[in-house]
Amino acid sequence: MSHHRNLDQIMILTRLSRAIREQNWFAVVLEFFIVVIGVAVGFQLTQHYDQARLDARESEYLEGIATDYTIYQNIMLCRMDVETEIRRGLVHLIEAIDGAELTPRQNERALFAITMSQVSQPGLPLEGNTSALVAGDLVETISDDELRGLILAAQSISTSTVTSMDQIHDFLLVMPRIDGFTQRTLDPENGYFVATSVDLEALRSTQDIRNTLIDLHNLHRASQTNDERQAGAITNVLTRLEELGVRDAPGTPPTCWSGPLPTAGED
Repeated sequence: MSHHRNLDQIMILTRLSRAIREQNWFAVVLEFFIVVIGVAVGFQLTQHYDQARLDARESEYLEGIATDYTIYQNIMLCRMDVETEIRRGLVHLIEAIDGAELTPRQNERALFAITMSQVSQPGLPLEGNTSALVAGDLVETISDDELRGLILAAQSISTSTVTSMDQIHDFLLVMPRIDGFTQRTLDPENGYFVATSVDLEALRSTQDIRNTLIDLHNLHRASQTNDERQAGAITNVLTRLEELGVRDAPGTPPTCWSGPLPTAGED
């Protein structure tokens, strides 16, 4: 097609040159307008093609982002549930060190906290389509200013959640290990060891363990705050995608994909 277009342009320019030499000014004007109109039409066609290509790429990216953020939303709900239970369990453990008698449910939650605080969850960076857009052509690809801003905000907040989880991981490496005071069994499904009992008398006699658990509790509280911010930012992106018609609103509120925790909502 471009080959034929080039031939047409050459022929027009040849006729235009001949008309000028022959001083056929009517032909000159006519050929000039043909050239101008041809350039204008060609420009419009090229612009239309480029816009169609951008629209198709934007639609593809937005569908991918809708899928990614739905997954992120469910993961964040699970993370917040786990963080809540870790903090509640650490409070029970501190109370037990102070001499309180724990109920079976409180003891179960304390053991869950011991298990999960040692199984430090990684932070949740927003990867995939979002990472590619932020690192590359986000401005060019996403035409909706509000959605673009929400995605950038979610990406920025995700760095805070990664940092907060890294802080917990670093703290666990240097804190006094409490493995020696617990009985553990391997969970073959998840691949980590679950605390089944804890020697409270040994913990009570361990220097600074109470303050260490308080510091760990505070780190998990900060992590949960970041998780809540990130969950809110993710929800904002999904809501905007629904408004743009890229994603249908879910019929029921999203729930944690792993199901309710055994100790959640009970005392």
